[in-house]
Amino acid sequence: MKQDSSAIRILRWTLIGIGLSLPLFSLVPLGSLWLWERGLLPWWALAACGSTLLAWAVQRWLLSSVRAGAGVGAQGAASVSASAGQVKGTIGDASWTPAENAAWARVREVAAGVDPEKVATRADVIELGQRTVEAVATALHPERKDPLLQFTAPEALALITRVSDRLNKFVRDSVPLSDRLTLAQMRTLYGWRGAIEVAEQAWSVWRVLRMVNPASAIANEVRERVSKELMAWSKSHIAQRLATVFVEEVGRAAIDLYGGRLRLAPELVEGHVSAGSVRDLAEADGPLAEPLRLLVAGQVSAGKSSLVNALGLEARAAVDALPATARFTPYRLERDGLPAALIVDSPGLAADELPSATFFGEVLRADLLIWVCAANRADRDLDRRSLIAVREHFGSRPERRMPPVILVLTHVDRLRPFNEWRPPYDLTASDSAKAVSIRSALEAAAVDLGFSLEDVIPCSLAANAASYNVDAVWAAISDRLPEAQRARLVRTLRDAERSWDLGRIWAQAKSGGRVLAGTIRS
Repeated sequence: MKQDSSAIRILRWTLIGIGLSLPLFSLVPLGSLWLWERGLLPWWALAACGSTLLAWAVQRWLLSSVRAGAGVGAQGAASVSASAGQVKGTIGDASWTPAENAAWARVREVAAGVDPEKVATRADVIELGQRTVEAVATALHPERKDPLLQFTAPEALALITRVSDRLNKFVRDSVPLSDRLTLAQMRTLYGWRGAIEVAEQAWSVWRVLRMVNPASAIANEVRERVSKELMAWSKSHIAQRLATVFVEEVGRAAIDLYGGRLRLAPELVEGHVSAGSVRDLAEADGPLAEPLRLLVAGQVSAGKSSLVNALGLEARAAVDALPATARFTPYRLERDGLPAALIVDSPGLAADELPSATFFGEVLRADLLIWVCAANRADRDLDRRSLIAVREHFGSRPERRMPPVILVLTHVDRLRPFNEWRPPYDLTASDSAKAVSIRSALEAAAVDLGFSLEDVIPCSLAANAASYNVDAVWAAISDRLPEAQRARLVRTLRDAERSWDLGRIWAQAKSGGRVLAGTIRS
């Protein structure tokens, strides 16, 4: 009985479909007959062909311009990738180190070389992912014979968890009915894919039947060819985009994996305090939390300690005509909007003497470098050579981020004319002799020491007068806080990797022993 009712339902819907389609299909022969009787069929055919050809020409022109733009974009991406991610738009993450940016450039090269026509099977997708991972592993561990194995088991599990969470969110938010359809229902829908082939065969039959009206058939065929070309281009473009996104997502995950960013749990990194900061915080009477470290450096008598006094409301750096800072001295730095921070006053660089290994050790522990230079001194060669050495020091360590550097130009009150000092000065529009001297000193220092003008701040810290432009130094520090905090993250991560937490190792050993004992007993 159930089969009879199903057959009746199918027959009913078939008759309804025929009844609805007959009037529509009858329009083709009847309309053609009406045009033929009035002698308008050839003109209608010509007009239909002309409009179709015009539409085809417009679409071809539009597609050619889009393709040209896509080609230029692909070439530009490939050329920019070769520059190790130094151009804006190719850097995947602002907190990455130069080594990780170089690995990202390799990922972009793989993405630019993907042919979506060759990524058709599951094996092709797996091979593309493996090629991306190999590129990242080789870029981050070029000295290793087995770069693909340079990760720990917790890192692999952390990566699986992160990718699963992101995939879960994507499926829930972007796949229609994903939270309603069971896997069994999805398999049933997949089994109906043969209906597409039946529809294509029925469409082929209809294309033969409509040849009764040759003019209409020709116009429709031309229009369908144009639409088919447009759809083919859209399909290729979407496939290329999907392949690129796939490669980039795999590359990002591989960079985090082989770059060591998953080696430690976030709470361990956030709670880690480096040994140097423990010592400096104890000396500065600060809390045990990894601070932002600001290093003040420059030549002897450039005004470093005066700047520390001006910036730190509680810092008390010794200021004297003779060099007073004989060692690296930390002070707590407190200001609204500034996270926990230490400002470290350094011994002045002596003439004909490059920075020592101790100095470079402090530079590696710094998250922001404030270089102090006297505006009234022309002997900047030591500053220039020292800054070059600092940049080369970080250039040889691509696994670290170089901290942002600010150049503070002190003693601007001692520039010509010597007897004039009536701040503030408008250095962009003022024509006063003092403003011109300060502006010239800024430009000369920027050129000599390799800074842009926005990174050079003039100020005066004279003991017998009010400080000038210290707020501009604070503004420059605030502007560079995000970059400094990224440098602190990388520094803390690297320090936490090197440190051995014996208590944690002992806890792991006890937990493993309990698991082993329980297994033996069971």
